[in-house]
Amino acid sequence: MTKRFSDLSPVRPEFVEGLHFSSRNKGASTGSARTGRGGDKLSKLSLTRREILLGGASITLASCAPSTGIGRATPPKPFTLTDFTLVRDGLDAPEGIASSPDGRLFISNGGGAIGVLERDGALRQIGQALAPNGVAVDREGCVIVANMGLLNKGPGPLQRIDVATGTVETLVSELEGRQLVASNGPATARNGDIYCTHSSWGPIGNIGTTTPAGFIYRVAPDGRASIVARGLRGVNGLCLDREERHVYASLTAEGRIRRWRRRADGSLADPQDYGPQLGVVIPDHQAKDIRAMAAAERADLGYCDGIAFDAAGNLWVTLPFANRIVAITPDGRKVDIVHDPEGRMLSSPTNLCWGGADLRDLYVVSRASGVVVKARTDIAGLPLANWPAG
Repeated sequence: MTKRFSDLSPVRPEFVEGLHFSSRNKGASTGSARTGRGGDKLSKLSLTRREILLGGASITLASCAPSTGIGRATPPKPFTLTDFTLVRDGLDAPEGIASSPDGRLFISNGGGAIGVLERDGALRQIGQALAPNGVAVDREGCVIVANMGLLNKGPGPLQRIDVATGTVETLVSELEGRQLVASNGPATARNGDIYCTHSSWGPIGNIGTTTPAGFIYRVAPDGRASIVARGLRGVNGLCLDREERHVYASLTAEGRIRRWRRRADGSLADPQDYGPQLGVVIPDHQAKDIRAMAAAERADLGYCDGIAFDAAGNLWVTLPFANRIVAITPDGRKVDIVHDPEGRMLSSPTNLCWGGADLRDLYVVSRASGVVVKARTDIAGLPLANWPAG
């Protein structure tokens, strides 16, 4: 029998409100872009914080199940920590990662606008770092970098970088007359569309924000930019499915994934929660308080970050505060992939991607330890816009 949080703690009703909060504003508007770029219950008060958190995590929401599957459910096999090997260490606050068919990796870090990890292991930095965060690659092979300006109280534009020439262009710096400050996760489509999340207007550090100020914007192939989804709490990672019919986003503050249908004109419609809630979330949970939690408590947190599909339609999701990676199967189940409570290999895993000739090399960024690690997967990754279609 599923427990309700109200059976466990009568003193935190706002916790349940946070778990059930959902915003689905479908509005879109055009902005500017720079082209070129009771009694017995009282006895429950003696419960430990972990017991309370676990009670909250047991809540099930039927509306979270996807109405349509991507294909036959072939869940990925879980990893052990010994499956991972070190790819690169010594990185300054790495966050995003993307791969190229020629074997190179593109890693956002504090050393430049983008870091290019060459096949020989050399790291080449291009441009000046603003606040590089999420990374994608477009159909021409240029790297798209979102900048989380709130981290250093600066601007948060979306940039495109030609890794061959070293040219750094600004795609979008403002929308609707307001300077961007929190561009977070970009994703590219084969038709040239670029989508990117903008998490909030601040302040930084409110991981469980209850303010639905986040949005998704689109850059059309002609350079025009517009907001295509609004009213989102801490929107973060972004990706498209195999057919590129839907855009998926991680809503960090809600601990869940949401998707939208792509219209022919590139706008988004019909928002739908996808898969189950990924763990415990707490309204207005601050990063400093999360870091002060014991590892056993953090293990149950559902604050999600980077997302990517494998070729079987499983959506892989990083849970950085839990040091965990999970996957959502096409039939809507959550599968645990790997958990590193001590952060030995995965210390705040933020983003992941597949690479290698067969797209079975899974690369994971561990932000807190400044490393990228790799493991072989039984299912290949989904080829993205800069890869030949699979």
